[in-house]
Amino acid sequence: MDNKISIVFTVNDSFAQHCCTTMVSVLENNSTCNIDFYILTDYFSDENRRMFYSVLEKYGSGNSLEFKLVDHAIFEGFKLNIKYITFHTYYRFLIADLFPELTRVLYLDADLIVDGPITELWETPLEGYLCAGVSDLWVERTKYKYMIGLQESDIYINAGVILMNVEAMRKEHTTALLMDVAKKPCDEFEYQDQDIINWALRGKIKGVSKIFNYTTDDVYYTKAQRPVIIHYTGRIKPWNINEKCRNPLRTLYFKYLAKTPYKGFIGIFKRGRFIRTIKKMCGINVKPRKIKVALVVDEYFGGMGTAFGGYGFLARYYLARYLPNEDISVEVLLAKNSNKWAYRAKKGKVDGIKVIVPPGKKFVYNWMKKTDYDIYFTVEVTHDLLKYEHRGKPVIHWIQDPRPWTEWREIQTVKLFPEACYWDSELYDIVHRFYTNGYLKFISQGYYLNEKAKMLYRLPEDADITYCPNPIDIDYTFDSDICEKKDHIIFVGRIESVKRGWLFCEIAKRMPQYEFFMLGQTFREKEENETVLSRYKTGIPNLHFVGHVEGEEKNKYIREAKILVNTSIHEGLPITFLEALAYGTLLVSCRNPDDLTSKFGEFVGTILGDGFDGVPKFVSAIEHIMKDEERRKKLSREAVSYIREVHSVHKFQREVRRLIKDFATKK
Repeated sequence: MDNKISIVFTVNDSFAQHCCTTMVSVLENNSTCNIDFYILTDYFSDENRRMFYSVLEKYGSGNSLEFKLVDHAIFEGFKLNIKYITFHTYYRFLIADLFPELTRVLYLDADLIVDGPITELWETPLEGYLCAGVSDLWVERTKYKYMIGLQESDIYINAGVILMNVEAMRKEHTTALLMDVAKKPCDEFEYQDQDIINWALRGKIKGVSKIFNYTTDDVYYTKAQRPVIIHYTGRIKPWNINEKCRNPLRTLYFKYLAKTPYKGFIGIFKRGRFIRTIKKMCGINVKPRKIKVALVVDEYFGGMGTAFGGYGFLARYYLARYLPNEDISVEVLLAKNSNKWAYRAKKGKVDGIKVIVPPGKKFVYNWMKKTDYDIYFTVEVTHDLLKYEHRGKPVIHWIQDPRPWTEWREIQTVKLFPEACYWDSELYDIVHRFYTNGYLKFISQGYYLNEKAKMLYRLPEDADITYCPNPIDIDYTFDSDICEKKDHIIFVGRIESVKRGWLFCEIAKRMPQYEFFMLGQTFREKEENETVLSRYKTGIPNLHFVGHVEGEEKNKYIREAKILVNTSIHEGLPITFLEALAYGTLLVSCRNPDDLTSKFGEFVGTILGDGFDGVPKFVSAIEHIMKDEERRKKLSREAVSYIREVHSVHKFQREVRRLIKDFATKK
């Protein structure tokens, strides 16, 4: 292979400074090679062209530069949902056809610098491959690639650095393929052109060393001996004056910028940063304004000493974890304070998120007036904190388990020991008032919950309620056709009156041929629960009390089990249902939220009271599943597909962030 390297950029005039910096970094570190630069653009001023050519002259006659104009109109209607990325990113789809004389091309983004020789990358063998690149660390870590239909064996590359086998791409008509895929609506493609490239060329992408595309995420999560290409991924770049780039290698950008005709920007940057520092020292807020969300819950799954309930799990591991980004910040307000005379807020951090216990009722009103939240996000409403909010701030209310009085009448048929009733008409009136005044937006995790919410909050029949299913972390490596499940049956949840865990024990006693595992622990009515369950803790060898488990330990129990049994007299749409279905574990329950139980298991019908008379129904339903392995496997596959389609974290992030932005801005 000769020493000539062909490099393509896709930028316009607004990115000239950064593109020139990248070009200089290439020339500085590859003096033994002749570099042919090509810039695909819709507009590049004469002045900027002149400066680019002056750079080229400085590095010798063996290098060249050519500008190619692209008709921007052909990309009309293409998806563009990352606000700091322009349509020019799609120009790379055309590279193979625009350069018929070339056999390979190195595509580079213009927000990177080359800090070493790229000969090794350029000479990468491409026989049998259409292109080569570096695996995207963030995508692999979040398992995002499975969202767009890729498999474990498929590499997903960061498209900022792509070595293209343009000769092979022309033979396989990849330009037409990429353009065709881009024109088709696909909600799953979050990262637009990058997703399209990885999806369309899957199976024909070769991985190369991370040193040739060392991203901002790589800097934080991996170690590279000597990165050659440093890529400043994310919204905040080294040249941002008002926000500090978090990439510790950001100064390299200025090293190469100083060798370009745009070096005057360095003085502008330093002055801007100096003024920013002075403002900060004077107490002036210099950070760009984010939408500040108060996540209002009464428990936080063990955080700040709270209980381990489902709302708290959702709040801690999904809302607080996945909603914050460069536009949104989240703080948690723990709404219940047993000391009404507490005059100070209690503050702490859980998983890096600020968690606040507001002052007691005698002082919370004034405290609320001083907060600067833009919007409140409530996971159901079992507390009255918002009645102290009188500024008309918008509220997003996530319907999880609304309980009109008809629901409580059913719950109270349990006589073994009753569930404590937290009916609060004043609270529901607050929600009604907020909605009537236009301050509250309803979202719901399940369609069947909407009618209950309308009853509870006295809403009109045509009330606007947006469907927003609960997310779960999905193990996309799980294959229901390969997984050898055991004859295990599990219970997952709090062990308390409403869950009727004693029925699970009764079922285990009647089915000694299967192993039963009870996952969870008691928080409320601990003494009463322990008294009831103590009679089952001996003499039933196939019944195992596991206690509270989390993470991979819990997943292992779910993954190995064939059935999740739910004996609750009342449920919303439990996350445990979703977690079970994600691993192809079928449901047997007397609750059927959104028909999930009947679709992916056996619905035994409503069973009220203490439930002992319903045990034979559970036994029969379990046997029906266990004795028909072919049907079980079929339903298992369908369950996994359903969860991946409806309950992905990425879909949740996209929709809820959009709702927050729209509603906060509207108000």
